[in-house]
Amino acid sequence: MNISQRPDSFEPGDYLEVLRRRWWIVLVLAVVGLLAAGAYVKTAPKIYTATATVSVQPNAANSAPVAGSRTSGSINMDSQAQVVQSVSTAAIAGKTMGSSLTAAQLSKKVSVTVPANTADLAIACHMPSGAEAAACAQAFANAYLTSEGSAATHQLTTQLTGLQASVTSLGQEEAKLAAKINVLPPNSTQRATAQSTLKSDNSQSSTLSHTVGVVQGELQSDVSAGSIITPAATPSSPTSPQTLLILPSGLLVGLLLGLVAAFLVDRRDKRIHGARDIERYLDLPVMLSVSAKKHGTQPSLVGPRSRTGQAFAELAHGTSAALGEGNHVLVVAGTSAGPGGGVTAANLAAALARTHSEVVLVCADLHASVIPDLFHLGQGRGLAEVLGGNATVSEVARRPADFPRLRVVTPGVDTSFALYNFQHDATRDLIAELRRSFPFVVIEAQASGEGGDTFALAEFADAALIAVEVGKTKRIEVAECLRRLDRLRTTVLGAILIPPFSAAARVKPARPAESAEQR
Repeated sequence: MNISQRPDSFEPGDYLEVLRRRWWIVLVLAVVGLLAAGAYVKTAPKIYTATATVSVQPNAANSAPVAGSRTSGSINMDSQAQVVQSVSTAAIAGKTMGSSLTAAQLSKKVSVTVPANTADLAIACHMPSGAEAAACAQAFANAYLTSEGSAATHQLTTQLTGLQASVTSLGQEEAKLAAKINVLPPNSTQRATAQSTLKSDNSQSSTLSHTVGVVQGELQSDVSAGSIITPAATPSSPTSPQTLLILPSGLLVGLLLGLVAAFLVDRRDKRIHGARDIERYLDLPVMLSVSAKKHGTQPSLVGPRSRTGQAFAELAHGTSAALGEGNHVLVVAGTSAGPGGGVTAANLAAALARTHSEVVLVCADLHASVIPDLFHLGQGRGLAEVLGGNATVSEVARRPADFPRLRVVTPGVDTSFALYNFQHDATRDLIAELRRSFPFVVIEAQASGEGGDTFALAEFADAALIAVEVGKTKRIEVAECLRRLDRLRTTVLGAILIPPFSAAARVKPARPAESAEQR
């Protein structure tokens, strides 16, 4: 028998099973993420944004063509956007606003965009209140126009001063040449040269004078860098935090964390959760899987016409076919502490008695068997007395009501010293006697806890079934039960999965004659 575990790999259906088991973790963390996002939206500083739009027109300060500029004209709009965010512009705007922030701090509150295919600057300012945002955006727009207008005036004034100096210098040069020409002989070479130079200076002076007039005209006209086409309006709602973005983001982050946590928790969980766990980790076939919805969480006998009862009948047929002809001894081993093994053994024995022939059910769990209560047998002599030599099997085997072909050997009255009488030869002879007297012998055995010593009865069995309480039994408990059976050379037919029973649950007998009960 191979009880080595298979590789811990997942199939698509396993992920759905994990979500079905751990959905509450995903839900809790998703709600936490949503609440955290809501708390952030509620407590985070509110930021309001106001925008003023400036139409930029060429002037002496911004009309120099720059290679690679955004527009095809003479204005580089990228450079103008940087001017708006410069410290010098922020200083002007700060004075206008009366802001307590430094120019560097104020410039970080402003962002500038250039709409496509336009010569416009959209100047946006981000402030804690709508009024402050509108005042800031308007102040920066005015500061930009003032700064660029002053720059253009300064540039034209400097250019005009240079031109006027050149005109004055040329006038002085012309006066010297005219005086020199007057004293030179009429036909001298020097006189001709001086006259030619004077003529050139006169032409240059005329050009400079014209340029001076143009520059003076520009100074007298509008030197503005543009105009405000859309004044900043006071925003009615904040732009940050963005509720419609943050809330779904918080929910999504919570869902992702929930999924990760669910899979981590499930990976650390070593309990058996279904047939796939038995088949994957323990390489063992599952012969019957009973759901909690059909069976309930209280130890009980199932009705023969219920779905669970029909499933046990099918298990009885399958077990009989696997054992073959003749009389047989079958051990039903409980893999974890609890009534799971007893409930499974009782229902299987009842199904065998109903569908086949005489069956004797031996309660080898001397301290915690629920079988006597399931069949309403109460206290009485049983296995302990047989092992002690104080009674025979025929004397202690009792027939439950409504089960004419079933005999039950209960744990007995005085079980405290029964283990001292649990000797190999005595138990071998007892099982041999039961095998001769009954076609089927079903032994309830407990692999763990106080009933672990009676597990040695499995040595004399033809085969075994293991009972696993889903969601309660750990993989290591099932593996240990399989190892013990392997050492006893007992063939394991398969596993029976049953729902976990509550520790405080009471035994709930069920009549075999129940009709169409759906558990």
